[in-house]
Amino acid sequence: MGTTDRPDGNLIAGERLRLDLLRKLSRRPPLYSGSDRSFWTDSYVSDHVLEAHLDPHTDDASRRPRHISATVDMILRHYGRTDELAGRDATRPRLLDIACGPGLYAEQFAARGFEVTGIDYADVSINYAREQARKQGLAINYIQADLTDVDLEGPYDVITFIYGEFCTLTERQRNSLLKRALSALRPGGLMVFDVFTEAYVRRNRTCDEWHVTLKDGFWHDKPHLVLLQHFHYPSDSASVARYTLVEESGDYRQFSVWWRHFTAAGIRKMLEKAGFTVEALYGSLWGDAFDSRSEWIGVYARRPS
Repeated sequence: MGTTDRPDGNLIAGERLRLDLLRKLSRRPPLYSGSDRSFWTDSYVSDHVLEAHLDPHTDDASRRPRHISATVDMILRHYGRTDELAGRDATRPRLLDIACGPGLYAEQFAARGFEVTGIDYADVSINYAREQARKQGLAINYIQADLTDVDLEGPYDVITFIYGEFCTLTERQRNSLLKRALSALRPGGLMVFDVFTEAYVRRNRTCDEWHVTLKDGFWHDKPHLVLLQHFHYPSDSASVARYTLVEESGDYRQFSVWWRHFTAAGIRKMLEKAGFTVEALYGSLWGDAFDSRSEWIGVYARRPS
């Protein structure tokens, strides 16, 4: 989630394209290095990320509504309740939704009777989520914060971290998050998240590409060029998609999206080392069977009682 210094200068100097700078921008980045811009906080791009979250016809940023609902149902079954919780328990169970985005899962959990807290780095998504909760009369506590170092507080009965966000973290950040999540759960509490497999990476191992947009697009509201490069780090099971946005003036900015893929054995080992007990591994968070073709691992783990 951090950023890094970018090479100085402009890609155009004296009406000539600076190929030396372009070559420098095209080099393979160090593992898990940052970029000069963040998807989640860039004032223009984050609006378009929110639009992708809310599009019910794609899985580009959030899953389609039917899979969101099916995931909530499966989490309720693992939690131990399949009926509506609202109005039935004197004390509502507490749920923390990490990387909650615009609150698509948080709203369903709140409507099903949970006391919900949502954390996300993107202020655009958090502000949207707060407004939607107000309109629906849902008392959800939304917090805008960097999930890599925020105090998770607690205790919670359930913690969710959905749509592969766990894969974007470095090893140190993953270990820190698991340690904080374990501490924030009640004994017997449920931790739910999902990760990519190598099958996902193979399908998404797309070629480098470039395109020109002459009007407003996902990246900018003025004409621009986008250069997309993919770099893979097999020994670390990691990959990065790096986008270089170039304006007509020659000014540029870069965005990097890192992800790490996992095996079922690797996830189990990592969680057990962190102190969790693995309850189930699926091919999706809504319960598809896991096999060698699965692109996702849906993880259900508990803090021991």
